[in-house]
Amino acid sequence: MRILAIVAALLVTGGVVTVAGSAFADSDSGSGDSGLLSAFSSDEDSGSGDSEQSSDDEGRSSDADEDQGSDEQGEQNGDENAGEDGQGDGGDERRGDENNGMTEDVGEVNADNEGAAVEAAEAEDPFPGRADAANADRGDYVDISDVEANGNIGEGGVFNDAQGTYTVDCGVSDHNNSDNYMAAPGKENGAQHVHDYVGNQTTDANSDDDPLQEAADAGQTSCVNGDGSAFFWPVLRDINGASPDEGENGGSLDGNVGSIIKPASADLTFHGHGDREITAMPSHLMMIMGNAKQGAQDGKNVNAKYTCSGQGNENRITEQYPICGPGEQLTRILDYPSCWDGENLESKDFRSHIFFPDDQGNCESDQEPIPALRITLKYDQPEGRTFQIDSFPNEQHDPRTDHSDFHNIASQASNDAGAECINENQDCANLQQ
Repeated sequence: MRILAIVAALLVTGGVVTVAGSAFADSDSGSGDSGLLSAFSSDEDSGSGDSEQSSDDEGRSSDADEDQGSDEQGEQNGDENAGEDGQGDGGDERRGDENNGMTEDVGEVNADNEGAAVEAAEAEDPFPGRADAANADRGDYVDISDVEANGNIGEGGVFNDAQGTYTVDCGVSDHNNSDNYMAAPGKENGAQHVHDYVGNQTTDANSDDDPLQEAADAGQTSCVNGDGSAFFWPVLRDINGASPDEGENGGSLDGNVGSIIKPASADLTFHGHGDREITAMPSHLMMIMGNAKQGAQDGKNVNAKYTCSGQGNENRITEQYPICGPGEQLTRILDYPSCWDGENLESKDFRSHIFFPDDQGNCESDQEPIPALRITLKYDQPEGRTFQIDSFPNEQHDPRTDHSDFHNIASQASNDAGAECINENQDCANLQQ
């Protein structure tokens, strides 16, 4: 399995828990392509295996990770581009749907450009894009009251009320780094943005199946049932807060500025979907959702979903940063693919072995329906346009870059029990390992 990851590294540039803050009612999930902001219900999301589209959430088909530049230049990037509310000065209009205003895919090469060429590009420019770092634009934000009711957007999130669920309580993050052992194995700061981790507490650039499994067996996990799986996603920051990583990789050097906001709650729930019985998820299955490099890759594989807590917002899902009302919490919804090829635990792009179901939640006949993971994160949100998720520097904190990684290290016994809960229409939690 590590061999695939190493192969992937050559293409690189440089993730639920209990119902502490429960996700919105599953029955409210719509067709998956309805609503005002569903411009990205793409065919590409289902992991075509196309080599030039094989960038996982951390942009794995890249070669030159970008221009490192001086420390002084990196420290300036976030603050110099801030507008009066902390956001960039791109105006009130939303960004274009393609390229994030870029004319080229900075720091990335075609997936067939492997070997010495990739190594040479990375050696010359290990952390590309820093000169283009900027905070999010004003148009990246929307008042939640201006979002039309749509029920659901993007891929996934269509669940079967006649089937059950199971959840795992892994708390909220107390472990952060800017690595991504899936997309950039062995490379420190391979993500060029900071991740929140729950579950396995040993995740770093050098993580792999065996040490992660050893950590899980030793109880080195934040999950109350001993589940040693790894779940991770980019942190949310208060732009005006004090940066814990000023002048550091993953922090201001890569355009990520401000204080890290710890989630108020993180809900990790696995759902049934479609018309067929659910197949147990295999241990050591790896997958991603979303695309951290979406701007550089023409919006492919975008699956960003945001809303606010509070009555009346349950059906208002947006791919922009929502400005919530008093007492409401910013909510991020991370929906994973749930149709497995039945054979591979991973693939070079972490997409070609796992797919999203159709608008009714059904998988293709040659695919196995496995539990659909939805991670729901809630935050006490700063006022106005003063928050953003971490991103690659040249993605400039576009909300559409939201993404998450999942490595299932739960025991096969608990995976089997979870599938049984779903198929028997039970709601289970913290299954024994």
